[in-house]
Amino acid sequence: MKKPLGHLLLCCSALLFAHAQGKPKKDRGVEKIEIAGHTPQHILKLFAFKGVAGVTEQQRANYRRVFGFLDVDRDKRHSKKEYVENGRYMTLQARQGIFRASDSNQDGFVSEEEYVMNRIITDEAKEIFFQMDANEDSRLTRKEFLASGKLKDPKLAKAVFQALDTDGDGELVIPEYLRVWGRWARSKP
Repeated sequence: MKKPLGHLLLCCSALLFAHAQGKPKKDRGVEKIEIAGHTPQHILKLFAFKGVAGVTEQQRANYRRVFGFLDVDRDKRHSKKEYVENGRYMTLQARQGIFRASDSNQDGFVSEEEYVMNRIITDEAKEIFFQMDANEDSRLTRKEFLASGKLKDPKLAKAVFQALDTDGDGELVIPEYLRVWGRWARSKP
């Protein structure tokens, strides 16, 4: 049975929209993310994201110290029970999100290295976010994002904002932004 031309156009439009959104695509069985034809690593470079290269040994030591304070049973890892359920900082929902983001190998525990890496990524990402938040309301509107000048190409800037704005409401809040940014920072080229 032949599909109508409208159905074909709708499918193609959906694929193009997903591509512009920075959705993963398969290439030889490996998921690759592209936003307007650019890899996440390229986009992060345009934001001047340094990642591990931008962190001093003193900062790493501070992150490790905080990890130790939170490692109540001193087993060199955070369990969900220890970090999420029995945690005292932030909200339960925030701790759940941080735990999920930090547990990069998805083994149900956060090692010191996973914790440190997550802190490196998120602390720098938040710094970049707040540089763009012109009215300092902890919400980044599309207008603020585009006006920030972080991305010189307006088409790319619009596509990147759209990819970051996962709920499509025209503004970014820190958890929403960090979920996408963190995935990009951890993706392989």
